[in-house]
Amino acid sequence: EDILKCRASVILMGCSSGNLVSVNSQKGRPIASNEMHYEPEGAALAYLCAGAPCVVSNLWDVTDRDIDKFSLALVGKIFQDSDTNIAESVASSRDACKLKYIVGCAP
Repeated sequence: EDILKCRASVILMGCSSGNLVSVNSQKGRPIASNEMHYEPEGAALAYLCAGAPCVVSNLWDVTDRDIDKFSLALVGKIFQDSDTNIAESVASSRDACKLKYIVGCAP
């Protein structure tokens, strides 16, 4: 096969990088019961469809300093131990954030 497969876990640390949006939905407008929307799309879903086993991304906008602290803590935990569990590393890295219940919960 000539198709490239993604076999690595992916870390997307931009604002709303894990947000999935339907291309025909209108932001801020309530969804009517008879209105039809396409399936949501986004970068995180594209990586998963390409074969990535895991995607860590932000569901909403975050402050840059706090997410930098989170990212450094996360990468440090992952590289410290090769047998590390990514979900546990994400959870424990939230303590590095000043706003751990706002910014720390975005990833």
